[in-house]
Amino acid sequence: MITTMHCPFCSPFVHPVTFAESENFRAIYNLAPVLPGHVLIVPKKHINSFLELSEDESIEMVVFSRKIIKTLKHVFKSDSFDWTIQEGKPAGQSIEHMHLHIIPRFEGDMPEPGDWYPALIGKVPELIDSVSRPKLNTEQMKIIVKKLMDYFNEI
Repeated sequence: MITTMHCPFCSPFVHPVTFAESENFRAIYNLAPVLPGHVLIVPKKHINSFLELSEDESIEMVVFSRKIIKTLKHVFKSDSFDWTIQEGKPAGQSIEHMHLHIIPRFEGDMPEPGDWYPALIGKVPELIDSVSRPKLNTEQMKIIVKKLMDYFNEI
């Protein structure tokens, strides 16, 4: 079991990549995006499972996520999205802190739209939580986070 001291979502590392917050959640830009615009919705409290959220927190997460989608639609010019929660190690959860992936999708971003699903079950090398995906540098992250933050603060 990971402790909050060793959790990347509980560490100060998340503050520079956080572009929006609600009372109980933050939106962070993924350091190694699967596709452009890949963000994570992360509870501020350290929990492992979606089932650990209260009913009110679950509702807040969905309402907050909808605002994030509006931001992504504007900044990344996409009208299609994958929403994914990997619950437990067998499902691909690599960080023991519940998080929702929101990934803008684009026409032709994969050979077939359904190619996303084999990626989730490990038939392609760049898994959703893979540490082997290329990471953005600090300057790239600053630029993207600022654009997202600016638009989120407008809506």
